[in-house]
Amino acid sequence: MKQTGQPIGTVQNTSTGDPTFRISFLFHKDLALLSETLPRCLDALTRHTQETYEVVLHCDGTPPETIARLTDNLDQWGVDELRVRRRDRFVPSGDASNNGHRRFFDLRSPYLIVIEDDVVMYRTDPSFDPLATCRRLFERHPHVPVLSKVSDYDQWSWKLEDKGDEIEPGVRSVNRLSTHFIAYDVQRFTPVANRFGAFDLDVFIDRHDLSYNWEDLVSHVGTTGSRQIAFPESWPVEIFHCDRKVEPGSMYHTQDPETKAHVLAELEQQFRPAVDTSEGAAA
Repeated sequence: MKQTGQPIGTVQNTSTGDPTFRISFLFHKDLALLSETLPRCLDALTRHTQETYEVVLHCDGTPPETIARLTDNLDQWGVDELRVRRRDRFVPSGDASNNGHRRFFDLRSPYLIVIEDDVVMYRTDPSFDPLATCRRLFERHPHVPVLSKVSDYDQWSWKLEDKGDEIEPGVRSVNRLSTHFIAYDVQRFTPVANRFGAFDLDVFIDRHDLSYNWEDLVSHVGTTGSRQIAFPESWPVEIFHCDRKVEPGSMYHTQDPETKAHVLAELEQQFRPAVDTSEGAAA
């Protein structure tokens, strides 16, 4: 089997089985933003990787006219599979994005990476292989079911805190994660998540006074029993949510396309020149 989902410059591998990673993007309707973020994220994660992977784009509640426009880009982006899910029936409670997150676990690959459509990544060391490093971390630490990193975590209302000692140098053990970017060891995560109600339709809630959504459940899985959430703060990959809070300390973001485009433009100005320079030097 060829290595699937090939952005330009990615090493092609062959394999006789399923890919080691499935990289899944959760998309709603901001196609202009996705056209920028998806290629950036795939480049940061997969350029020159030695790992096999496939790329899935899960469209959740996406308008039909957006789907029609989207299909023209799939080959260029390196997307192997397009999924379209309506939000008319069998929709879970809580935040709308819960509908997509709970549907990613029908796979045989050992590792799943989920990225939301308003997230952008920049790899600051061209020699670093995020997929291989992620796999090796899971292999070394059987008590770690999930890994997450977001560089702008200082904006979170539920603050990121250490929970015990480092898992290994540069990799924190933390109290929570965000759905913006999560890597799962599927066999470790799924049975516990199932016990905790992850795949039930009525387990989530999303109100100003009480919130329990997918990221809360995944954080619950990762911080109970002997399990830990790995937060690799030292890895040379910067990951940002392209949005701003409606007000300081709020749980909620603007969800405004113009705001998201503005945040992305600022990040591109800050990080893209450094990334391009380092890749040019490596070449």
